[in-house]
This record gives sequence, structure tokens and C-alpha cells, in this order.
Amino acid sequence: MMILETLFDVLSASIGAIMGAVFAFYLNHKRNKSLATKLIVNRETLDKIKLENQSLLKQIQDKENLILQMQMQILGENPDTNKNKNTNKKKTKKKNA
Repeated sequence: MMILETLFDVLSASIGAIMGAVFAFYLNHKRNKSLATKLIVNRETLDKIKLENQSLLKQIQDKENLILQMQMQILGENPDTNKNKNTNKKKTKKKNA
């Protein structure tokens, strides 16, 4: 009689543990699936934002290049050569004095 009670207790505990594991697996599977879909949606949104940022950076770079070209046209020559001419003028003034 004692063996039957012990066997019944072990069997009911095993069945309870298995049912709990199946139930927990079902709940976790559902939650993980919803989190995975949210992750995919967020990743797609992030990719769209990255593409938009790249296009904006390209536009900024184009505008900066345009500004530099306009500065070069206004100055008429390379700013580095202007620096050399200024230093040459100072040297000739010192020699003449």
C-alpha cells in the first residue's frame, strides 16, 4: 500500500511538471514570437532612418563642396598661394628697408 502511494505521488508530480513545462513553453513561445516581430519592425525602421541620414549627409557634402567652389571663384585663386605671396611681400619689404 505504501509503495502504491509513493508511486502515485511520483507519477502525479512528474505529470504536473511536464504539464507546467508545456504550459510555460507555450507562453514563452507566444511572447518570443511577438518580440521577434517587434524587433523586425524596429530594424526596418532603423534601416530607413540610416538611408535617410546617408542621403542628408550626401546633400550636406554637396553643399559644402559648392560653397568651397564659390569661395575659390570669389578669391580667384587657391588660398594657399595667397599665403605664400603675403610672406614674399613681407620678405621684400624687409630687404628694401
